[in-house]
Amino acid sequence: MRITKILLYGQIILAISGMFLASCIEVKEKKPNFLILLIDDLGAMDVGSYGQKIIETPNIDKLADDGMQWTNAYSSCPVCSPTRAALLTGKSPARVHFTGHITAIERHRHPENSTILPPEDLMYIPYEEVMLAEALKPAGYVSGNFGKWHVGGSGYWPTDQGFDVNVAGWTHGSPPSHFYPYERPGSEWNASIPTLHGGVEGEYLTDRLTDEAISFIKENKDRPFLVYLTHYAVHTPLEAPEALVEKYSPLVKNTKIDPVYAAMVESVDQNIGRVMETLDELGLNDNTVVIFASDNGGLESVTDNRPFRRGKGHLYEGGIRVPFIMRWPGHIHPGSVSENRTISEDIYTTIIDIAWVKAVDVNNLDGRSLVVDFHGEKLKQQPDLHWYYPHYGIGKDPGAVIISGDFKLIEHYDPYFVEMYNLAEDISETTELSEAMPGKKEELLQKLHQWLESVDPIMHTRNPDHVPE
Repeated sequence: MRITKILLYGQIILAISGMFLASCIEVKEKKPNFLILLIDDLGAMDVGSYGQKIIETPNIDKLADDGMQWTNAYSSCPVCSPTRAALLTGKSPARVHFTGHITAIERHRHPENSTILPPEDLMYIPYEEVMLAEALKPAGYVSGNFGKWHVGGSGYWPTDQGFDVNVAGWTHGSPPSHFYPYERPGSEWNASIPTLHGGVEGEYLTDRLTDEAISFIKENKDRPFLVYLTHYAVHTPLEAPEALVEKYSPLVKNTKIDPVYAAMVESVDQNIGRVMETLDELGLNDNTVVIFASDNGGLESVTDNRPFRRGKGHLYEGGIRVPFIMRWPGHIHPGSVSENRTISEDIYTTIIDIAWVKAVDVNNLDGRSLVVDFHGEKLKQQPDLHWYYPHYGIGKDPGAVIISGDFKLIEHYDPYFVEMYNLAEDISETTELSEAMPGKKEELLQKLHQWLESVDPIMHTRNPDHVPE
């Protein structure tokens, strides 16, 4: 009898142990969800947690309160398409031969009598690149793109590059209109969004994209998902709900901020709040990594990027500094701040690190995993950051940049000259140091050129028809 009881107790203990082990395995195998909130043209100073005093962004600020914000965050390019290519591949735009944004007009254009000819680089991400959704698919993830794509034409849209669902993502980067029926009559290249169907009168695009993302989350709440919610806002055309415009019209008087732009920012914030409420209602908050970022600096004509110099399209800080926040309960301490440098391609590397994806060769990536930043430690040596933007875009100022240590060097191509600043002492880039510190200038130029050689971009060339003035 005693032996029988001992055997019975042993079986119970083994059964309980097996259940505990199975439970542990189940917990370990429960992959975290990923929600990427990528805002178009949002300036580094347009969010309350970064110092904005006029525009209300309580939901974005709550992400910072509940997670970590980086104070030295950069986009991979001063314009949108290359930054998105970097985020989706984990590689520098120079390495993937995608250094300029897709436009309806020939992208490789240049001014008359230009010093250089922009490179004939790609206007799509090659199939050979393992895009983010493709990297996560073997780990069981379902993925959806909701909003702006802008990293490839027909045949290179989201569902061609690993995403299971695509709503409103296509070739071009600005919507015909932010209001239904999302059309621009008479436009030869952007008359409508071919991947956005249906709608109702008065519907606002930011609201609609959020509705679609929420539906996707509800449908896939029991499996790991990647939601790439990439709003067309706050990109032009400037259009927003009338009530919000009326709210900001008196508030932004005597400032550089456009009232419609301010209204668009608050609308984005309201919709982020809606998505976060959905995660909470479904019990997904604790197991969802939320990433909030912008694809480049704010457009100077509609917002105030100070203390940063210039804005979108420029290689000065105002063109490449962006807000960047991550929230992951239990892993990121609430209200934490990191001074470590980060850039767009780090998002890819961080996600595959968190998701335990082993199929991607991390040694072939330019991004670094930000998991090491979650503990709040400052890196002993900050990573060097680089940019190659040899195009005559909004800023009409092609060039390349390196940030190394406290110093930033800009090599302008047309006209050719070099600038250098100490960002630790001069975040507004007002005191030029290249003549005062020629040795440092040559050191950084050499490092910049070595980096360019290592990533092997399609390079610009000298314009043989250029006539010196």
